[in-house]
Amino acid sequence: MKIFSRLRGHRFCAFCKASRRIYLKKHVDLTNVVCAMAFALAVTFVAMGQADGVGIIIFCLFIMGAEAFVYTRWRLSLACKLCGFDPVLYKKSPQKASDRVKEFFNEQVESPEFWLTRSPLLKVQKRIRENEKKAIERAIVAKRSESHSLAPNKTL
Repeated sequence: MKIFSRLRGHRFCAFCKASRRIYLKKHVDLTNVVCAMAFALAVTFVAMGQADGVGIIIFCLFIMGAEAFVYTRWRLSLACKLCGFDPVLYKKSPQKASDRVKEFFNEQVESPEFWLTRSPLLKVQKRIRENEKKAIERAIVAKRSESHSLAPNKTL
């Protein structure tokens, strides 16, 4: 168990390759235990007026709360804010991770703020919209050529 650990670090998203900061600490360390012990002792002295066995229960509750907080903070920081990719979910089920990225992408496309971000998915969305426009133009040209071929030829 380390006495001090770095709280945050720079990592790259495995999906969109964007640099981001995540929480590195996954579990409580010695400093958290010492702080929880001191806080439990202070609460026990304020509530009971002396050291008491209730302090051990309070200490255990503080440690459980700290562990839940630190783990939840770590887990929430892993999901990329730019593309929605979650590496822990990917390890469990690549299909669910893919569905989550697609869902995130579709939600982002509907929001006007997305078009002002530096998201790597912005290029993908622009390419998709460009292909849709080309497909519509091809369909219009095909209808025109079809209607011209069906029309009787008028000669002067």
